Amino acid sequence: MSTPTYCTSCGHELGVGRFCTNCGKPVPGRHPEAAPGTSAPPATGPVVPPPVGQLPPSARYPLFADAPERAPEATATRVTPVPAYPPPPAPPSSERRRRAWLPWVVAVVLLALVAGAGAVLLTGGGDDDKAADERPSGTTSTPTDAPSSGTPDQPDATGTEGPVEAPDPDDVVDLTPDATAQVPTEAPPSRDRAGKQVRFVAANMWDGKPRTAWRMPGDGTGQTLTFDLGQDVVITEVGLINGYAKVDGSDNWYQGNRRIRAVQWEFDDGTRVTQELADRREVQRAELGPIATRTVTVHLLVVTAPGKGPNSRDFTAISELQLLGAPAS
Repeated sequence: MSTPTYCTSCGHELGVGRFCTNCGKPVPGRHPEAAPGTSAPPATGPVVPPPVGQLPPSARYPLFADAPERAPEATATRVTPVPAYPPPPAPPSSERRRRAWLPWVVAVVLLALVAGAGAVLLTGGGDDDKAADERPSGTTSTPTDAPSSGTPDQPDATGTEGPVEAPDPDDVVDLTPDATAQVPTEAPPSRDRAGKQVRFVAANMWDGKPRTAWRMPGDGTGQTLTFDLGQDVVITEVGLINGYAKVDGSDNWYQGNRRIRAVQWEFDDGTRVTQELADRREVQRAELGPIATRTVTVHLLVVTAPGKGPNSRDFTAISELQLLGAPAS
């Protein structure tokens, strides 16, 4: 079957496609639906071409079936919105300012605490310029909870021995350099401002340097120190510096540490003499009259509280102790 040049339905000139571009009918010989025996209507007569000069009808677009009708829109269901909780009210401007300054205040407080701790470490590191690596000979210590010899609360008494002849004044010397001492305890070593180690051993009490001291932690009230002179002697006078006598510029360690206000001296024959002491950074002596003895016991009767201020230290100290007399003849 030959392909027609014009549409058998509308007479429009055919193109190269299988459908008429004017009416959309299938073209016989190009589309199976236009073949003989299909439902396409047969031509009733010859198709007359349109007259010359007549414009063909405009093409319809789209080439296929018209667009389907729009489906009806679904009915929208009205949803009632659930009211949200209102946001919390903004804090007053004064509270906002206070919150803004709070981190700065905390930072300043922490900085002040750190600076204070550093100052304490710098100012409290050392109390003396004496560095001793070895314990001087003749010094022993006993625990603080050991029972003290003697009874420091006993009244003064005269010894049971008979009169003792006084030594020649030219023979009287300080007998403590040859002594050995038994003390309750010794404070741990410290460091001075130059970084040197400072020790508070008993032998500091007879080294002739008021800047050094024997020192024990805490309140020494009721504690006892015993000195063995190594031979029989005649004591005529005793004395001591009743605290840590070092003063270094603005650092007054005498006022910072505890100070001893009263002691009782006890000797082998039972003689007991109480001495009251003032706040003086010098040896305070007491004359005894000649007393024969080999040992001297010092009972600490009254001790002050620690001083106040940055130099405050909770220690009881004796910088110097003197036992004046002569060897027994």
